[in-house]
Amino acid sequence: MAANKRAQTLRYLRLAGYVLFAAYLLTLLWASLNPEPIDGSGPIRAFVAWVLNFTAASKDWAWLGYNQLESLANVLLYIPLGLGLALIVRRAPWWLDVLIGVAITASAELAQFYFLPDRFATEADVLANSIGVLIGVISARSTLALRSQLRARGSAKSAG
Repeated sequence: MAANKRAQTLRYLRLAGYVLFAAYLLTLLWASLNPEPIDGSGPIRAFVAWVLNFTAASKDWAWLGYNQLESLANVLLYIPLGLGLALIVRRAPWWLDVLIGVAITASAELAQFYFLPDRFATEADVLANSIGVLIGVISARSTLALRSQLRARGSAKSAG
């Protein structure tokens, strides 16, 4: 009975994960294909201005200008894509997860280049996004491998 309850809980958690990943993908799609740059106006622009004012006033953070902040944001924005791909496409090799993520980011940049004249598609964005995907894939795959090893050790101890 307890095993059945545990399996049901895991199904609900997996479903919740899929729903969150779908919401993330929709947000990523909106951020990537919005005709106006995401930091063009509104609260994101205000936040970017606040961060840049903070970094300009600090000796320790003076290196963090707009271009560095944008690259860092691109890396961070794509880490969840790598995490999600690694968790959903578990049986494929890790590099396939990365390749899918790179294809997604390259497609978004190409769409910006060809269809969104107010957006700036760059190779640097593809690189930063791809680094984020790679970090996400490596993090998820490493965690899954560690979890598997710990389970195997636990099974070996209980059997021995």
